[in-house]
Amino acid sequence: MPDAVHFQYPLALALLLFVPAVFWLGKKRFVPTGFSSVDLIARCARPGWLQRNAVAIPGFGFMILAILSVANLRYDVQFERRYRESKWIMIVQDLSGSMNRPSGTDPGKTLGDVSLEAVEAFVGMRRAKDLIGLIAFSSHARLVAPPTFDRRILFERLALLRRETDSAIFREMTTGGATNASYAAWLALCTFFTLMPENKRPDVGDLQDLRRSLSGAASLRVDLPPSLSEPDLGGGMAVVLFTDGRIEAGGGAESVRKGLPNFVNVVRLLRKLGIHLHIIVVGDSVDPEIERAMASDGQGSVSGRIFHMPRRFDGPTISAAYEAIHRLEPNRLLFETVREQKETRRGFGVGAAACLAAYTVLSRSRRFGRI
Repeated sequence: MPDAVHFQYPLALALLLFVPAVFWLGKKRFVPTGFSSVDLIARCARPGWLQRNAVAIPGFGFMILAILSVANLRYDVQFERRYRESKWIMIVQDLSGSMNRPSGTDPGKTLGDVSLEAVEAFVGMRRAKDLIGLIAFSSHARLVAPPTFDRRILFERLALLRRETDSAIFREMTTGGATNASYAAWLALCTFFTLMPENKRPDVGDLQDLRRSLSGAASLRVDLPPSLSEPDLGGGMAVVLFTDGRIEAGGGAESVRKGLPNFVNVVRLLRKLGIHLHIIVVGDSVDPEIERAMASDGQGSVSGRIFHMPRRFDGPTISAAYEAIHRLEPNRLLFETVREQKETRRGFGVGAAACLAAYTVLSRSRRFGRI
């Protein structure tokens, strides 16, 4: 780390030792001509000190400032920077076949139609610098849009999930009858990992070990790899999951065999990392163990919130849930102490140029000029 105050080229300061010699030689060599050489009034006509040195002073200043400009004095400045937090948000959307049933209150619209309209409105609420990604899931999960600032790309990807487009993604997902929410949440978490700096990003081996530790029965303890052990690593990250299917905790022999994560363990992992999970679910179809994992820990730490939608819901009802999530994920005003290195080369250079200009003008003046 550089010193608080230092010269970039300190050896250049040795040139300052020659400045007095140059100044003294100039005084000996030059004789003033702006005054009569006829010594009629002797020393009473001798000019004052300022007149005698009017040319030498800017010349002296030029040499000193030019040398200091070459040496380039540097110093550190510390200040506080304020900025708005940029959120990382993954939208996880259920696209199973049951989403194609009528919404019940909006004629001609399915549950998927109404929920996707609310998602688009939610994206429009967020700040332009928020990174937002999209995952669709049914029996399996797929990353439809990596986190992006480009809202146009995101809206184009959202359109692929609509039944009117009849896209390949829509057909692939709607053929699945199950709702594998735990795998979708795990995929969202892995997407966040890809955005982290290299020194904080878990490697392939760490991810495999972490996934194995999340499968099987629910556990009260989730061990993190060293790369993820930093406190509040996931601050500013959130997963927003919508489903109309029952969210089961998971576990069992089949889950272990396939390496599928237990949703309770995923929730506890998200909480430990500081990532919020908001679930919008149709009906009261959430495993009580999951609700307990998401509840407050008694110390004010809340991993997210569960929003229960009625079996028959309309646009305003689902939109109210997304608006609540928007308020729960504010872009906080953050403060950061910044150290910035400043240079004096430009200032000394400008000063040297000004002294050189003054020297040129005064040396050509009849009052102060010398030959």
